[in-house]
Amino acid sequence: MKKYLILLAKLVVFALLFVLIMGGLSVPLMLTGDLNAADSGDSLFIVAEAIQFVSVLLASWIIIRFWDKLPFVDNMGFSLRGRGKDLLLGLAVAAGIYAVGFGVSVLAGWVNVTGVHFDAVSLLVSFILMVMVALAEESMVRGFVLGHMLDVGMNKFLALVLSSLIFAAMHLGNPGMSVISFINIALAGVLLGAAYIYTRNLWFSISLHLFWNWIQGPVLGYEVSGTSNTSTLLTLNLSDNTLMNGGNFGFEASLPCTILMLAAIVCIIYLFENNKKPYEKTVSNGY
Repeated sequence: MKKYLILLAKLVVFALLFVLIMGGLSVPLMLTGDLNAADSGDSLFIVAEAIQFVSVLLASWIIIRFWDKLPFVDNMGFSLRGRGKDLLLGLAVAAGIYAVGFGVSVLAGWVNVTGVHFDAVSLLVSFILMVMVALAEESMVRGFVLGHMLDVGMNKFLALVLSSLIFAAMHLGNPGMSVISFINIALAGVLLGAAYIYTRNLWFSISLHLFWNWIQGPVLGYEVSGTSNTSTLLTLNLSDNTLMNGGNFGFEASLPCTILMLAAIVCIIYLFENNKKPYEKTVSNGY
């Protein structure tokens, strides 16, 4: 019981540090303009996400360095040694899910492509924005929260589910959130963390998160978790069958998304359960 109380204390302290640091770093940004202004562009959003990422890093570093007394990079899962394949696998999984999901949706008439507009600058800017989003959220939810749950000896699947519910709860304020979108974002958390519970490395999760968001929104033209994109490669017209196309929330609120994510989760866990040795921490973590 003591180790779980210490875990809870660390999570609370992390949350407080994160809010304080982000609040302090955001003051200059708030003075420059309104992020919700129509003419603000994506640049302020990129800066805002970068501030969030830096805040996660600083809050995590303070706890890992002074409370856990552990190396920061390896403990958070940022080591790049031998992880190039993880970046490619994350891209492959995201592209594969959307190739099947979007292809079936178009063939079934749930989604219609009404226009194509290629804007290289817009796609690049949106890619940078999605990089910041992926870095911030994966560092927080998988790197710190899930990592510390595993450190106390919590069952890896229980830790994966709990951290995924936290991930879904972080999106409760998004426009158009529904029961199926909450379930699917929780499943997305399981998918993003499925490799992490075996490798304790973030690069697969970061890559999958990045390309999931970027392909879904700026490329294919869906909303991303209820958030619209300023410019997209494809322009879509969605049918009234929102259960199958996700409606205004995006593909993440659709039944095809549920099915495809469940299949991907099973494949990843099966792969690691049968071919990989679980990660073993060799340094005392203070619990």
